[in-house]
Amino acid sequence: MTHGSQAGPHNWPIHFRKKLIISFSFLCVAALGIALAQDHASLDPDFAKALHAIRPDALRAHLEFLSDDALEGRHTGSRGHQIAAKYVRAQLLGLGLKGGAKDGSFFEPVSLRGSEVDLSTSSLVIQGAAQEKKLVYNEDFVLFDTQAQTTGSVTAPVVFAGYGISAPELGYDDYAGIDAKGKIVALLGFAAPASFPATERAYFMDGQVKRDNAFAHGAVGLIVMSTPELEQQFPWVDILREVKIGAGSLRWLDSPNHAFGLDEQIKAVAFLNRPGAVALFAGEQHTLEEVFSGARAGKPGAFPLHKTVSIHFQARHTQVESMNVVGILPGSDPSLRNEYVVFSAHLDHLGIGPAVDGDNIYNGALDNAAGCAAMLEVARFFASLPAPPARSVAFVAVTGEEEGLLGSEAFAQHSPLPGPIVANINVDGGEFVVPVRDVVAYGEEHSSLGALARRAAAQLNLELSTDPQPEQGFFVRSDQYSFLQVGIPVLQLDLGYKSAQPGVDPLAEMKKWQETIYHSPKDDASQKIDYDGGARFAQFAALVTFYAANGQRPTWNPNDFFSKRFCKAGGMSCP
Repeated sequence: MTHGSQAGPHNWPIHFRKKLIISFSFLCVAALGIALAQDHASLDPDFAKALHAIRPDALRAHLEFLSDDALEGRHTGSRGHQIAAKYVRAQLLGLGLKGGAKDGSFFEPVSLRGSEVDLSTSSLVIQGAAQEKKLVYNEDFVLFDTQAQTTGSVTAPVVFAGYGISAPELGYDDYAGIDAKGKIVALLGFAAPASFPATERAYFMDGQVKRDNAFAHGAVGLIVMSTPELEQQFPWVDILREVKIGAGSLRWLDSPNHAFGLDEQIKAVAFLNRPGAVALFAGEQHTLEEVFSGARAGKPGAFPLHKTVSIHFQARHTQVESMNVVGILPGSDPSLRNEYVVFSAHLDHLGIGPAVDGDNIYNGALDNAAGCAAMLEVARFFASLPAPPARSVAFVAVTGEEEGLLGSEAFAQHSPLPGPIVANINVDGGEFVVPVRDVVAYGEEHSSLGALARRAAAQLNLELSTDPQPEQGFFVRSDQYSFLQVGIPVLQLDLGYKSAQPGVDPLAEMKKWQETIYHSPKDDASQKIDYDGGARFAQFAALVTFYAANGQRPTWNPNDFFSKRFCKAGGMSCP
């Protein structure tokens, strides 16, 4: 693959912060109501007993170990991540699962390339008719996608391409009427018209989709800018903090010397802060404020600029080795056990970075030690069943999610499993700060997995809500998206925002958590965490996975948008 049609900087500039508000069931969901024994009254006693094997104390034990300071934030490829991987392997082995890597072990290697930009020799210069403006690295701009070459340069005229989206099926094309061939394309990152349906909107917000579209229109460079709304969610200071930790610095290698998702045509990708964007649009036929105003109306416009931009970088590359942890519970049906349902959660977090109140370890307790704890307890449920489901279930703790879904991309693109993957259930989280009474299954409208999520929610007296924040593009911001891109039906399971406590706004409380704790050293096990609620959510995830593994093969809904997009990849569940 020469131009990386389905991978890469999925949400630049925020591909390293995919979960603006990530919902999970670990905080304060005990008020959901009916006791577990009552919930499972209609289930077979042995099956209900297996569900009870998902214990709050076990969730706590997993989370506290994985988010301990000794693991130093579990950054991809680090010693702490290796310790975490060995812990997950030990737990899966203790449950009687088999190794799912190609060599029969639990560790599937993921080779990565790290890139560190040399700030002193990297530059971005805006050349106008009357003056030249040299932007300052880390103050006005940063660079991404420097893993292909150690040196890159491009000088070209600039054309503004709105959102950078071509969606003929939705009657929309930012490139209509402009010529991007041989140009540097400037566009609004991680944004799309609000008129688009929720998951289609998420797809077209994806940074790699925008890069691929620019590639198809002949672009030789990219300049990405934030809308004011995105700036409010992701302030420049927060982005820089994560860049300094190393966010966005890795790509996985699909061959010994090729970084997956990068091409030779697009020479450089720059992300500008507001002053940089103001300098780019100074004196143009439309002001930056006019562009933002148009974006709010769903029509940011597209037009050539009267400027040339020169981007140059030098970078130092390093080889990084990490791994996914893969455990398999073999299926019981001889005719179906060669089909796999994958339950995934990402094991990595941010590692060690700038200190906040004297603490520099980004523990990632609720993002995503919590999700891995749920995965391990779902595995315990399956191991406790009187008999396995018909299909095999693979439990995969993936690496590199915070760096751009790297481990799940590597797994989905080159699965080590001996048979086809028919579904992916992903849990990424997680926190919640007030009681809620609903869950969300992102992607439920696209395949038969949606009916299974509704069935599981009803069994546990939970409401199943639709995507409460389509503008956030959650559906493309975690590891299920990697499986979707190879034609596999997927779900991402989360809690919703319907309050179970009168007078409390769950969304407001969650945003407060995001602003003060998320992606900071404060996300550790000292937080108040409701493990009883966590157990209930893990039971919901376990039921969805069981239904997928024990019923009819999951299928795409007729004429589904994603089926049309990705079934060319040859997924078994494609029509």
